[in-house]
Amino acid sequence: MTLVDDSISHDALINFMFETLPVRGVLAQCSGEWRDLSGLHDYPLSVRTLLGEAVVATSMIASTMKFDGMLTLQLHGEAALGMLIAQCNQALHIRGMAGELTDNLPAGDYAALIGAGRMTLTVDAKDAKDRYQGIVAADAASLALTLKQYYRDSAQLGAHFVLLADGATCAGLMLQRLPDDQSMPDDDWQRLCLMADTLSLDELRVGASNTLLHKLFAEDDVRAYAPRPVLFRCRCSQSRAERAVQMLGEEDAKRLLTERGGRIDIVCEFCNRKRSLDTIDVQRLFDPAGMSSDARVQ
Repeated sequence: MTLVDDSISHDALINFMFETLPVRGVLAQCSGEWRDLSGLHDYPLSVRTLLGEAVVATSMIASTMKFDGMLTLQLHGEAALGMLIAQCNQALHIRGMAGELTDNLPAGDYAALIGAGRMTLTVDAKDAKDRYQGIVAADAASLALTLKQYYRDSAQLGAHFVLLADGATCAGLMLQRLPDDQSMPDDDWQRLCLMADTLSLDELRVGASNTLLHKLFAEDDVRAYAPRPVLFRCRCSQSRAERAVQMLGEEDAKRLLTERGGRIDIVCEFCNRKRSLDTIDVQRLFDPAGMSSDARVQ
């Protein structure tokens, strides 16, 4: 194994390659950043666990892509959970949320949470040629199997996911066969997947490391790259709140302002941060000579 750094990394991921097999992978662990993200919402453990799996999966997928924008994994459920979103950009900044929950949520059952739903992966890139959206049925037994099905059906690539999460840590491992893998026997791929499935959340609570990769794939020569930090960062801002009000139109915005006693409060669904606009703010928004509050000198 080619080791770059034998230290333990928290809130980070490690990209790696197999030297003699056309397979690449990602090992990821989030603890402090995950607690900051998930602690903003009082989700039941089953929903928090699924959100953690989605967040770590999105970060691993984003780390294998070259794009300038945002990768969004969205689950559209038709059972106890109506919607779940996890996002990660090229800088590995993550955020996520869940919504449309029923009163009686099942405990830890992906199929019962999602039902006959679907999963959407979207790349919102600044360059139009890099924009992409793929949809697959979310009718497998787990999010990991849904992602495996997505790669098989939409990308025509073999992929394997191990997703692990609870209220304190979310972590995972992703393996992906490269397009030029025709020379690799299926037995080797199955062996790697079986080794990956032995990974436990307890092993990753202490962090991600090259030592753990060596333990998992002791029979293989693996080149591990330097760890990259994964950070919880929300993209909400005052200017985004203002644009949301502008989209209502001047008449509806002023009516809403009157109904709410002279102030419009906008709460971010991802981070729960509240931003407020008063009468002067709303007048400025619809004044052609007005300025965004982000541009004003405070």
